[in-house]
Amino acid sequence: MIMAKVKSVRTIKVSKENKARLAKLFGCTERMVYKALCFESQTLLARKIQHVARQEMGGWVEAAVPEDEIFYDTMDSGERFMRQYFNNGAVLEVSLTTGEGVVRFKGSPRHRYEEVLVRDIPTIQNYARNLK
Repeated sequence: MIMAKVKSVRTIKVSKENKARLAKLFGCTERMVYKALCFESQTLLARKIQHVARQEMGGWVEAAVPEDEIFYDTMDSGERFMRQYFNNGAVLEVSLTTGEGVVRFKGSPRHRYEEVLVRDIPTIQNYARNLK
């Protein structure tokens, strides 16, 4: 069985200068530092690099959000929303409080829905995903 290599969704972010410092500090290549910071390697050396990058060099973990990810928000008014962001710039927004929905494309409303039912969501998603 052949498995495709999947890029890590987490990365420890540090400056280019700090990456070079990490390589010098641990006596390794910058490639090893890269593999450690992208969680491609989990050796003892990699874990040490990750620790120093975060604790002593101000590094932070950044996580990539998968395309078409859905977010749930609650406004100060108590109204709850489901928002889905698409690669093409479209946004599907549905009020979980009222059931009303809207598809926006690059900031402009394209289609409004008065009552969104769960069974309608795949059709609305396809509409939003295919806007150009």
